[in-house]
Amino acid sequence: MGVLSYSVEIVEHLDARRRELESWIERRLSQRPDRQIFERAVYGGKRLRPVFLLLVFEALAGKDRESALDVAFALELAHAASLVHDDIIDWDDLRRGRPALWRQVGISRAVVEGHRIINLAFRTVLEKGIEIARIFLEAWDRASLGVLEEILSTTPPSKLLYLRIIENKTASLFAAAAESAAILAGAPEHVRMLAKNYGRCVGIVYQLGDDYGEMLAGRGVVRLVRNLGRIEELIRQGYFALKSGRLRELINVWRALRGFQGYVLEILEETLREIDSLVAVMPVEAHYKKILREFPRYCFLQMVRANR
Repeated sequence: MGVLSYSVEIVEHLDARRRELESWIERRLSQRPDRQIFERAVYGGKRLRPVFLLLVFEALAGKDRESALDVAFALELAHAASLVHDDIIDWDDLRRGRPALWRQVGISRAVVEGHRIINLAFRTVLEKGIEIARIFLEAWDRASLGVLEEILSTTPPSKLLYLRIIENKTASLFAAAAESAAILAGAPEHVRMLAKNYGRCVGIVYQLGDDYGEMLAGRGVVRLVRNLGRIEELIRQGYFALKSGRLRELINVWRALRGFQGYVLEILEETLREIDSLVAVMPVEAHYKKILREFPRYCFLQMVRANR
């Protein structure tokens, strides 16, 4: 775990971009008659996805800052909309320390408001060009597919299945953020593909941090891949085996789950190596190479700590 570290410099850099983004979100929402409901949906959060977009845009020497901020704003809206719907799917009462939107306004309205937030996100990126809108639509489709795979899968996740789910559900949005940043910065095609692949890897590390943090907190195997009925059944079997003292059954349950926990860290190590290789060939200044290497490590540790 020695590779999982980051500098004070990146914390200060990201904090400054986060403050800039918050001001931009407030500015964009201030004139809307439905401002309050949108603000409830986007309240709080780490803003890691839109800040990531701004980071890649800067690293690639982008000039049109307002366009980048607009697309970052749209990305955060899309993420907020997904959380509104996720909370309904999972029956989660709380979001970021407050009642989930569906608890505040009811399920029916929360579903509709989530769609309206998505509409504003796509309208915003469409103003920046068809290509960025297409990237967002494809990412949103993949993210939705990842959620469906989570819900419909009824077997313990293999390493391949788990990786596919998080690549669709989470990594696709980070990849879209990085590729959009490259387009906005006017980067050539090969750099755009490098950025997209880098974003995909960052998204994987981000989700691994969230999942690993839940495991350390004792919630992970049930919530790690939600609604995997077989895993939940294994947890129930393990609980009753423990309560009744049936050691052999408990050992069998542990064996069924242990492999899943093991390959989380295995994927993390593999992905961090890929990130370092990608950053090494990116045409960015040394200062930004350091930040781009540290950012996924920062994300992982932030997500682990958030679950404690």
